Amino acid sequence: MRRTAIQLAVVFLLVTGASARAQQDPFARGFDAVPLKATPAQKSGIALEGASPEYTDSFRAALLFDYNHGVLALRLGDEKLGNLLPYRLDAHALFAWQLHRRLEIAADVPFTLVQGDGFQLLRDALNAPDFPGAAGVSRWGFGDVRLQPRFFLLLPEDFPVGLALTTEVRLPTGDGQSFLGERGVLVAPRLAVERAFGPVRLLGNLGLRLRPRPAQYLNLYVGNEVTFGAGAIVDLPDVGRLTDVQALLEMHLATPASAPFNFRQADSLKTPWEVLGGVRARVYGPWGVELDVGRGVTLGSGYGREDVRVLFSVRYEAPFIDSDGDGVPDSQDKCPNEPEDKDGFQDDDGCPEPDNDGDGISDGQDLCPNVAGDAAHGGCLDSDNDGVHDGLDQCPTKPGPKMYDGCPDSDGDEVPDNVDKCPDESGPPENDGCPIDNPPFVVIESDRIRIKGNILFETGSATIQKQSLKLLDEVATVLDRNPALGPVLIEGHTDDIGSDTLNLNLSQRRAQSVMDYLVSKGIASSRLRAKGFGELKPIATNTTALGRAKNRRVEFRLIKAEVETAPRIVPQKSEAGGKTDSGAK
Repeated sequence: MRRTAIQLAVVFLLVTGASARAQQDPFARGFDAVPLKATPAQKSGIALEGASPEYTDSFRAALLFDYNHGVLALRLGDEKLGNLLPYRLDAHALFAWQLHRRLEIAADVPFTLVQGDGFQLLRDALNAPDFPGAAGVSRWGFGDVRLQPRFFLLLPEDFPVGLALTTEVRLPTGDGQSFLGERGVLVAPRLAVERAFGPVRLLGNLGLRLRPRPAQYLNLYVGNEVTFGAGAIVDLPDVGRLTDVQALLEMHLATPASAPFNFRQADSLKTPWEVLGGVRARVYGPWGVELDVGRGVTLGSGYGREDVRVLFSVRYEAPFIDSDGDGVPDSQDKCPNEPEDKDGFQDDDGCPEPDNDGDGISDGQDLCPNVAGDAAHGGCLDSDNDGVHDGLDQCPTKPGPKMYDGCPDSDGDEVPDNVDKCPDESGPPENDGCPIDNPPFVVIESDRIRIKGNILFETGSATIQKQSLKLLDEVATVLDRNPALGPVLIEGHTDDIGSDTLNLNLSQRRAQSVMDYLVSKGIASSRLRAKGFGELKPIATNTTALGRAKNRRVEFRLIKAEVETAPRIVPQKSEAGGKTDSGAK
């Protein structure tokens, strides 16, 4: 009689499951009987994801053992006949790497070490050894490999709460017929929120488990699920050799997406609820351990509601600790309390090198810190003996003056060859040392007489070079043909090489020299003024040879007359209609 009742009950379960999903095979299986997994992520809970990132390049590895007792129950009404999966012990190799401050990559490689097979219970109860779906399960085997990137959207140090998005992907590498894995790729996105209150971190997770191929066994249907999780991590005082001690407490809930928190079809569409608690600590260096226990929140065991769950893990955590802030982690830093000087010389060992080239001149004073030199040249060599050491010499194998960065000036246009686009043809610096071929070369503008070129002088003197006289002759021609033009201020400018006083004096003498030449060409001196400004009005940078060449210039500015004419007096008419004189003759 009892056997008949069981057979009728099994038929009822099949009918109930079929009514829930009419097209589903009641013996398809293809789901993991332990759906809630421990997280491989760093700075997280047991299975809860956190939202606080580790430092970049931090790494975590763990070997975790997960024992579940009373995994998949077989019930007849309110009577429990036993467990189809009485126990299961899984091993997980967990890895996590903080690739970037906002991105962590994690993975889980699971393997079931031993699994109990209670399907004989069903066969005996039915007295049907060949009953479909009553075949046993593998005692061991691989589970579904999990890949878990985590994106940190809001960092707790910048916002009131931390926010992260985890996109877990489970690959179907486990045996679904033995309840070790899924029928297809499972995607489980989760949003994690975190808020810290002193030593307490509160965590909350909301997510989905999306199964493209739902699974079923007898009446139990497993499809898409909505998942919830909440918990806390509490920092505790160190205990002896145990450091970084933390207590953990969390609960997890999953419910079918098609019928959340249902009651009518509760026999088919389960809402598993589980609580976990534990403690973790560091025991030696980067090594730590964690012990967690939990169970399903229910009167009896079943899918996602095991009778007892115990998790134990050995953890290796290599956080990116950098005591001296030089970017080299303490684990690799030979000088963890002295910052690396980051000068391109042995920067990977974490130790400063005060004299890279070993020439007795400290790097802070050495103008060539990676090439041995002498003190006379600032710690550098002077390969071409031009008085400009190689650390500043742009042409270290060709002699040239300091004002040209140690480079020659083949065409004599004051634009050194290394920046002169026409090194064999003279041209102004504003044209990169190339000649200007489009006349006129002197143009009258509203506030100046602009010259297309540069007035060149002998080095360090006010003597005008012969090649510049033709340009000055054209300036004189323009002034001669425009007698009303002026007065004209001839401005002299220099670069910043040399003292301020020397440059000011030189610019004044050069401006005066140009004025004297124009006077010699018949331009009245009353129409001209000469003023030197030295290095006070640069038009380009003085840090490059080309910029300094542009600053060494002569400009012609149009100014107002220094003596204004007397006010014009309008003559008054006399009574006789003539004019009266308004001034003495």
